[in-house]
Amino acid sequence: MSLRSSVALAYIGCCLIWGSTWMMIKVGLRGAPPVTSIAVRMVIASLIVVFLLRVARIRLPRERRFLRVGVFLGIFNVVLPYVFVYYGEQRISSGLASVLYATFPLLVAVLARVWLKQRLTARKIAGVMTGIIGVAVIFSDNLRLGRHEAAGTTMVIASVTAAAIGSVATKKWGHGYHPIASLLIPFTTAAVITAVLAVAVESPLDFHYNGVTWATILYLAAAGSVAAFALFFFVMQRLDVTVVSYQTFIIPIVAVILGWTFLGETISSRVALGAALILAGISLATFVRHPRTEQR
Repeated sequence: MSLRSSVALAYIGCCLIWGSTWMMIKVGLRGAPPVTSIAVRMVIASLIVVFLLRVARIRLPRERRFLRVGVFLGIFNVVLPYVFVYYGEQRISSGLASVLYATFPLLVAVLARVWLKQRLTARKIAGVMTGIIGVAVIFSDNLRLGRHEAAGTTMVIASVTAAAIGSVATKKWGHGYHPIASLLIPFTTAAVITAVLAVAVESPLDFHYNGVTWATILYLAAAGSVAAFALFFFVMQRLDVTVVSYQTFIIPIVAVILGWTFLGETISSRVALGAALILAGISLATFVRHPRTEQR
């Protein structure tokens, strides 16, 4: 299989897995507190990574940068995004959460301009502004429904912001490392932090040990964390960070279809309008190119 085909398959796999995690999180929250769920998920994911490293005989880099980057990504790619999303999904539907997450490439474009010195054209600025208007429309709908939904929307946007920082940091500092090895420090960092946080703010033993809860956590650990992040790091090292962020076109579609099919979720007309504006903003910022640019 050619490298191009491998990258394409990895990209598609990442989209499909992360598209399904929104529903799995929603279902899993019925049986366990948010931070406790994340802690258990990260412990299992860390053990899976250790097993893969041993079986494949992958050596960990022995340099301080690897450790520093791993801790940073553990906080911004896992702890903050996951905590905000898990708490957010207690207040809004899984489909709406995924739609709000579609603002990810817009934030990445802005951060890439500041951090990676990538050019932020007028077209990208217009796309970002369109996306912001879309979020405002969704937020106004949630304000109409109540503070509960508005708080959930705010939490998901905070999650997107943290994940965007982590993604740009991955592009800047995470190159040169094996995709599986790159997961160990972030996952173990997240496991420790969320375990301590769960003891501090939740009752970790208040855990419904039923099959559905364990099935969702195992899926989120093995597929949603290990497999998806390994594919993510593999793709991120080989594609432009903005191109990688295009996955947010596919993920909300998968999530909304699954939420509608299995959870009976619906999206209001105002949320649909906001989602359309967000996707239009992403399209404007990433896909629509000026003819002069294409001729260069």
